Amino acid sequence: MWLAGFDPGGGSQFGWCVVEASAERPLSLHRTGVASNATEAVNCALKEVPSESTLIAAGIDSPLFWLPDGDRNADRVIRNEIKKLGASAPAGTVQHVNSLRGACLVQGVLAAMLLRAAIPSINITEAHPKALLWLIGVATERQPVKSVTMRELSEFISFRSGDLSEHERDAALAALGAWAMTVKASGWEDLFTLEHQPYAPISPVAYWMPSMPPNPAVNRTLRDKAA
Repeated sequence: MWLAGFDPGGGSQFGWCVVEASAERPLSLHRTGVASNATEAVNCALKEVPSESTLIAAGIDSPLFWLPDGDRNADRVIRNEIKKLGASAPAGTVQHVNSLRGACLVQGVLAAMLLRAAIPSINITEAHPKALLWLIGVATERQPVKSVTMRELSEFISFRSGDLSEHERDAALAALGAWAMTVKASGWEDLFTLEHQPYAPISPVAYWMPSMPPNPAVNRTLRDKAA
């Protein structure tokens, strides 16, 4: 199966990738690149999928849904968990959707819109690569997010040689989220279900991330409210 990952950003900072995957890890990284906008990134990714195949899912490192009354429960849960794991600035890693810069916020939604227009059946999940690095145990207090290379990710994503830019790496991690969504990976969950009446302009979308422990109490409280 063919999957894509996107890390929206400004000029020459929009990472994209295409991976080939099965039900088991690691994913095989087929092609990566850096674009300047959603149209360029999506077109590049679509061209890399073999003509006899279809892109079935994508992960996008950008908020794809909002709440009309404030912060998202999913983000609170992730902040709380990565703080426990040693992240020094969880609020900076997982920012409030109203504080994100425009390229990340808008270009991500545009990428989702373009993907859904090209492939109506495609499944799309929001991704958060930098938080994901903490949750899968790759980022630690001794190994900061910025220093993580593809070598440290070989358990999850196979890559032939060389290394990638941070934008391409994050796109590959977004594709890992798309894989988890597609195969309903054990130890992962859809955090979209934590929200009450979210607004998703490119519905349906999901938010697949590694499962959070039931403790501490704050996580339980948020889950109870969403139930």
